[in-house]
Amino acid sequence: MRRASLALVLALALCACGLDLGPVNGWVDAETVAPPLAFEGVAPRGMASVPMQTPVTLRVVTFNVMTGADPAALADQIRANAAIRNAGVYLLQEEEAYPGEGMSRTRRLADALDLGYAYIPGRTKGDGTHGLAILSRFPIEDVQVMNLRRTGKTPTSNQRIAIHAALIVGDVRLPIVNVHLETTLNIRDRILQLRPAVIDLPPVALVAGDFNTNPYLWEEGTVPVLPTSTIASTDQAPLLDDYMRGIGFATPAAEAGPTEEKYGVSSRLDAIYTRGVEVAPARVERDVAGSDHWPVWCDITLP
Repeated sequence: MRRASLALVLALALCACGLDLGPVNGWVDAETVAPPLAFEGVAPRGMASVPMQTPVTLRVVTFNVMTGADPAALADQIRANAAIRNAGVYLLQEEEAYPGEGMSRTRRLADALDLGYAYIPGRTKGDGTHGLAILSRFPIEDVQVMNLRRTGKTPTSNQRIAIHAALIVGDVRLPIVNVHLETTLNIRDRILQLRPAVIDLPPVALVAGDFNTNPYLWEEGTVPVLPTSTIASTDQAPLLDDYMRGIGFATPAAEAGPTEEKYGVSSRLDAIYTRGVEVAPARVERDVAGSDHWPVWCDITLP
């Protein structure tokens, strides 16, 4: 019965029943975006796009680093964790850059981990920027950015973005999407904010990020009510999992447990979704400090 009720919720959320989806932004080549939101990237050291034996197993990490956490301390935390220190690709949310620091925090973190990177700002923050990043041991190509619809009811809500890139792993070209959704959304608007970034992806793809699938209902987009401890069905994470399954994605993080604990409430805000690849169950590394989120990882086997 629960599965049927979730499917009904999603059907009602997305059916053609007079719901105004509003304007949808398309993907834009990140290299065409002008300052102060200009793309920044460096190729990985010592890793060329050369033939590799297939299949290839790739470890993927998604991690909200909380307003651009100190790169040196964050690198220490990653290196100290056996599960994620040698991952092939890291999808990061809430990275930041400030001109007074000389180099972006993404570049400093990538240098510390000996990785290539792409940093795409979504908005300005003071005299700096705030956005998403990809760190990788493999070449990153065709980086694009999408301004997500502002579906929240708060007029001052920050612009949220998704980034799309091709990860070149040997002879395999893997489309990846990194996303950070708005906090104060109920499940219908959360799906509608995400949908343009995932609905037209190819048969083989990976989507990860901070989906902010919190266990609240939001009144007027600002006031959280009814935590999941009171009414279990208010938890948005399984509802978003159902939507992603409906468009053909596996949900390896579905049983991974919370990725954040705040004010005594545990929430699974972060996730990884895959399509067209073999995937193992995701894990959460709760001993990694330095952020208000914990990193999530899984192993995928490329075709």
